[in-house]
Amino acid sequence: MSEAQRQQLPAPGWSPLTEGYWLNAGQDRLVVQKCGECGVHRWPPAWACYACHSMKWDWDALPGTGTVFSYTWADQRAVPESPLYNIVVIAVDGTVGEPVRLLTRVLDVTKEGLTVGLPVTVAFEALDDEVSVPMFRSR
Repeated sequence: MSEAQRQQLPAPGWSPLTEGYWLNAGQDRLVVQKCGECGVHRWPPAWACYACHSMKWDWDALPGTGTVFSYTWADQRAVPESPLYNIVVIAVDGTVGEPVRLLTRVLDVTKEGLTVGLPVTVAFEALDDEVSVPMFRSR
């Protein structure tokens, strides 16, 4: 992502429920919530566990790998003169419970190269000195 593109995109907003995700991403760590009682991972973040209804949770670091579950290509450019981009759902490796799937982008693929099942690894795109956005690259 170019500096001009970065300047035109807003920083992600966060709440007390998602703050840990964004702060860890700013330090190049991919984390998701993990239940403090039954140990299942969950995404999107929630105050209570979907499996046991516990209100105890923490952030758990994941290996940062996964596979493309679904995708599309944007027909309209978010930033003028930027290349077309994809919108991808990644099934993240290393989770317990229902699959954790993140909505993101794969940075280094063409339309022909992006396929369901493509193995990927996390790549953090810095928006500024504090905030990064987890995206992925093919592996």
